[in-house]
Amino acid sequence: MNTRDMALTSLFAALLAGTAQLAIPVGPVPVAFQILFVLLAGVVLGRKLGPASIAVWVLLGVFGLPVFAQGKAGAAVLIGPTGGYIVGYFVCTYIVGYATEHFELTYKNMGIAMFAGLAAIYGIGLLGFMLSFQYVLHKAMPLDKAISLAVVPFLPFDVLKAVMAVYGGVRVRRALLRAGLIECKQLK
Repeated sequence: MNTRDMALTSLFAALLAGTAQLAIPVGPVPVAFQILFVLLAGVVLGRKLGPASIAVWVLLGVFGLPVFAQGKAGAAVLIGPTGGYIVGYFVCTYIVGYATEHFELTYKNMGIAMFAGLAAIYGIGLLGFMLSFQYVLHKAMPLDKAISLAVVPFLPFDVLKAVMAVYGGVRVRRALLRAGLIECKQLK
């Protein structure tokens, strides 16, 4: 990893930490704004550096810096109600980054990739949410209730963030490619 890659990875980890603080509490899972930067990390950084930026952010939080939503920190966050969503961020950035590197950089292709990434976040997040209630909080969480608590309230906001990420991500990646600040990793 060269200096530029480390700087971009660190920048996105910092953006995730900052936007995690912009959270609106609406139950056990707050509406946070970091999903926008999770999606952008995938399209701008690709399938390797995107998940690396998530890893840096998670490690900062695990080691005690208050970088998770609502200023939370520590490894316990990973087994709490939001832990599955954090794990889903890795998968999401990989999916979006993979699409960025393997398909033409169009709004349509990135839209499909970002909605697939959102589906991964929601699927893994919902599973983690339910497991957290079952095994950490020792309360049963039926699937329909979990969906109504951990998916439905967030879906409209996340769809809007995905649309913003498609538009912004494609434009930013194209600008960075033209400026020679990132390499074209089109693998087709």
